Amino acid sequence: MIKKFFKYTAAALVLATTIQVTPTFANPVTNGQIDATKEQINDFETKIQQLDNRISVAIEKSQELNEEIATQQGKIEETEAEIGKAETALENHKKVYSERLKSIQLNGDQSVVRYAELLLSSGSVSEFFNRFTAISQFIESDTELLNGLNEKEQALIEAKEQLHTQIDQLKQSQVQLAAEQAQIEKDKEQIETDLAAAEGTLQAQLAQQEAEQQAAEQARLQLEQQSLVTTTTTTLTPTPALASAPAPAPATPTAIAANVTSSASANAVIANAKQYLGVPYVWGGSTPSGFDCSGFVSYVYRSVGISLPRTSSAQQNVGTRISLNQLQPGDLVFRGSPAYHVGIYIGGGQYIHAPQTGDVVKIAPFNPSKFSTASRVLQ
Repeated sequence: MIKKFFKYTAAALVLATTIQVTPTFANPVTNGQIDATKEQINDFETKIQQLDNRISVAIEKSQELNEEIATQQGKIEETEAEIGKAETALENHKKVYSERLKSIQLNGDQSVVRYAELLLSSGSVSEFFNRFTAISQFIESDTELLNGLNEKEQALIEAKEQLHTQIDQLKQSQVQLAAEQAQIEKDKEQIETDLAAAEGTLQAQLAQQEAEQQAAEQARLQLEQQSLVTTTTTTLTPTPALASAPAPAPATPTAIAANVTSSASANAVIANAKQYLGVPYVWGGSTPSGFDCSGFVSYVYRSVGISLPRTSSAQQNVGTRISLNQLQPGDLVFRGSPAYHVGIYIGGGQYIHAPQTGDVVKIAPFNPSKFSTASRVLQ
């Protein structure tokens, strides 16, 4: 009897110890907390991508503006040459006409008398009208010629002023655009600083949460094992054996329901894209020395003879719009409407893209919930 009492006492002590250990992990980190931390990190990355896109678009506009200014400057130079020729012709004609005016002034009314004598000396009414018509046409044509040259001169001057106005407006727009870019870059520096600090904190927080969750899970399994051992080593009233709960099935990423048919062109696009893994992100970059997101996509697709617009928002309107659950390798995937980020889906729940400032071209898991639209440009 005493022997049995000691066995019960030992069993009770083991169970009590087990109960005392449990509170340490009574409030384990939940998946929801970890997901919230990941969402915060994603929000910061989204802000960076949006700023990157704004800067890339501003750079593109600046380049277009510079080209337009050069074109307008060329037109101004052509117009100035035309004005020079017209002014020379006009000055020559004015000299001739000026001499005639001087002659009329010196002769007083003699020119009028001469015209009158010429008319009165007509031998017939018919001859009179013929001479009158000729004199009138001469005076009228001479006046019209002078007026026409003046009008042409004025038109050319106005055209020159208009072109100068246009070039001034374009230069002003360029200054405004440069100021906007400077402000964007200033804002970006600030958000990069915030991101670096916050993301470092969040990453550390995420690692700690995951570690705590893993430790809690291991402790739970150990407690279950200890409980089973205690039950089997005591002589307490037999109880049904504790059935170990089946291990939860490993979480798998949401499958993308799509009929994946890799065409030769899709394979070529993906193979070409992978050549640039590790290339740094550069604002407005569209060459292997540095890419932004849309510059990377347009460069890769050019390798298979497909010309795409330069910006992600413009690329979003190319091809056939498809559902995010119909993706095939080679399709374009976008974040935002209008898009501020674009990548290339490569199959297997992954996509390749130039992520953001401070990063490089990389392959990343594709999460449909983070994307807004998709387009198919390969047929």
